[in-house]
Amino acid sequence: MKNKHVPLPFGKIDILLCILIGLISLSLYIRTLAPSLLWGDSAEFQTLSYTLGMTHPSGYMTQIMFGKLFTYLPIGNIAYRVNLMSAVFATVAIVNAYLIIRLLGGERVAGVSASILLMVNEGFWWRALIAESYAPAAGMLASVWLLFLLWRHTEKWYFLFLAGLAGGLSVGIHSTVVMTSASVLVVMVLTARRLKDWISAAAGALIGALTTFGFFLLLDYRDPPSSIYNTVYRPNLSLFRLQLSDFDTPLERFFAIFPANSFWSYYFTATIDEINRRLLEYILYFPNWVFILILLGIFILLFSNKWQDALYPLIAFLIIWGFAISVSFSVYREFYVPIWVIVYVWFGVGASAMLKFLKQLFSQKQTIANIIHLILSVLLIILPIWHARLDITRSIQRGFPTFVQRDHIYPLYGPNKAILDATRVLNRIEDNAILFTNWDKLYSLVYTAHIEYSRTNISLHEWLTDNPQLAKSAIEYIEKNIDERPIYFFIVEPQLPDTFRIEQIHDELYRVYKN
Repeated sequence: MKNKHVPLPFGKIDILLCILIGLISLSLYIRTLAPSLLWGDSAEFQTLSYTLGMTHPSGYMTQIMFGKLFTYLPIGNIAYRVNLMSAVFATVAIVNAYLIIRLLGGERVAGVSASILLMVNEGFWWRALIAESYAPAAGMLASVWLLFLLWRHTEKWYFLFLAGLAGGLSVGIHSTVVMTSASVLVVMVLTARRLKDWISAAAGALIGALTTFGFFLLLDYRDPPSSIYNTVYRPNLSLFRLQLSDFDTPLERFFAIFPANSFWSYYFTATIDEINRRLLEYILYFPNWVFILILLGIFILLFSNKWQDALYPLIAFLIIWGFAISVSFSVYREFYVPIWVIVYVWFGVGASAMLKFLKQLFSQKQTIANIIHLILSVLLIILPIWHARLDITRSIQRGFPTFVQRDHIYPLYGPNKAILDATRVLNRIEDNAILFTNWDKLYSLVYTAHIEYSRTNISLHEWLTDNPQLAKSAIEYIEKNIDERPIYFFIVEPQLPDTFRIEQIHDELYRVYKN
């Protein structure tokens, strides 16, 4: 381990560069941020960050509590403020990437180049614009790594404590950060020789995990109508093979949200052809010059006196990346978001090694060495910007990058489309109505009804359509309420008319009656 009196390799210039990088990235993301309510998981996070309810598995308690803080900001609507949280965490990841490169001995220009590449990476940029867990996960992973390296550099116990605390809190943000606990443990075994270090790391992780569990207990206790318990679980318990008696204590609900099956069981569930396709797709994400410098960075860290510092990012990358390319989920690119931080730190280390090698190669000809260094430094800044020039130009001029329009990430010309669509549905149902819909529309309706219009007596539920049989508990729930409350469906399953009389109200809105 390094001498604890070695000063940190950060100076005033680094602080100024961090501020500049942070301001530019945050400005870019705010300029292109989703302006309002979204659909699916994003709408769920936007809603529950305000109402403080439990989310879908595997629970995002820490994210919901962080999101609540953002809802107090006096800008935009509630949904916009929660979108903003992703932009802030993405910016934290970018700034931390620069600092990590400097701690690993990288040059400033290489750190700036890597930060720009991360900032304008399409997959990373996309997830910085919407209320989701991937940008917060990237911010937390980068924070854990930075704090861990600060401990390695200084031997200060409190850096390990803070790294453990961030890791413990990340249990309530996304599983990708939790996956990296194995890499932390390996590096700790190889590098931590003092009991104080182990106690610091364990204490931080324990406090973080207990705090996350405390967040769960708070959300579980509040149990608002918007909670996943009420929108999905309670009406559909039979499809989860549960009875009401299996779902009536916090601990039982905790294990429903955190299923016992391990994420390891999902590895290599995709077909070989699909895995090969994803491998090729991942390699093609990078321009050739970037890919070469990434590989160089991995090599430099592994085969140098910093090899111990190379283990955390390498193991963490392989665990998360291996999951992403081999899992059968159709949603797999999102898992790349946290490890983009690792990839571009490797790039920064590789770019620094290239600059240092050429400087040493021409050490006898200082003028030539300086000219080459200057040219390469300029190229390292210009090339990432040039590569993303269309997205940057479109963002400055029109407020959105090209991929937002291409992939319909959020509505460009009707920023409140989700609210307006939900309003048209809600205007056709009574204040005490029950409405079943699919997941994609569920929380845009909940947000609009419960937050925009305070119509909290409207009960909104997901109609689980993956199972070929109607949920027995959902049928019982309908039968219990059908005499007193109007019940609607946004979609009609083929089996539903066998149980109830159906009347089409408008477009896809149907009301059900007793046969």
